[in-house]
Amino acid sequence: MGKNWGAKIAKTAVFVTPLAGLMLVMGFGEQVDDDSCPGSLAFEKSQQIVEQRPGVVDMAWRDFRWVDDCRFALGGYADVATDRGVNRTDFELVVAFDPQTHRWQQISLSMTQ
Repeated sequence: MGKNWGAKIAKTAVFVTPLAGLMLVMGFGEQVDDDSCPGSLAFEKSQQIVEQRPGVVDMAWRDFRWVDDCRFALGGYADVATDRGVNRTDFELVVAFDPQTHRWQQISLSMTQ
């Protein structure tokens, strides 16, 4: 049990540690210069918002782009569980970084079948 159990703990730690770090940065904000927007965090936050929607079991992005003034758009599709099975739904999400609160905000989310 010793070797197998230790390997499972190590795999769990390798998986959970980056997620915990991302949650801390998103929770407490990120220091940014006035002239820059953290696009990598915008992408991560966008994926998190779509994946947390009720019924979403999987998602794939096709297009991630800067819109303007610390706004980013993520487009793709999400597989949504329904009472008749899984439906594939296109989505478009826009998030914005608020430099005063150092937090990401959902501006809009549209999901169409």
